[in-house]
Amino acid sequence: MRRVLVSCLVLASMLTSTTVAGAEPADSNSFALRVLELTNAERQSAGLTPLTLNSQLTDSAQTYSQVLASSGCFDHTCGPVPNFADRDGQAGYTGWSNLGENIAGGYSTPEAVVAGWMASPGHRENILSPEFTEIGIGIASGSGQFGTYWTQEFGTRD
Repeated sequence: MRRVLVSCLVLASMLTSTTVAGAEPADSNSFALRVLELTNAERQSAGLTPLTLNSQLTDSAQTYSQVLASSGCFDHTCGPVPNFADRDGQAGYTGWSNLGENIAGGYSTPEAVVAGWMASPGHRENILSPEFTEIGIGIASGSGQFGTYWTQEFGTRD
């Protein structure tokens, strides 16, 4: 059985960005690694195994964060590939049994976005799902109303 979960979160106060639409922040790699660390700390606190960073899910998450940052759309169905399962597949992530996606906008730090996701039941469910074993993380800044956009792609392969 295939299972798909989605959640989105927006910070009420908008941040101003000075980067080019759809660009990665200068420290996006360190931010993504910090999101992984914080996400796995939450899982460990709940007695769950850590998620493994997957390059295909990361490619999908990064591409989608850039779509959110540059399109003016904030939903799980933005851009030319509106279904995240299809986006993950196009990035090479196939043979999966479970997929999930978290998106967020307006958070300036990894600590803030993970805290926001953990305070939201749907996002928390994805982060703490024992069904997921892999993760990809993307971050992009742009001219959209929320400035900085974050994506987590979760997966499990058969």
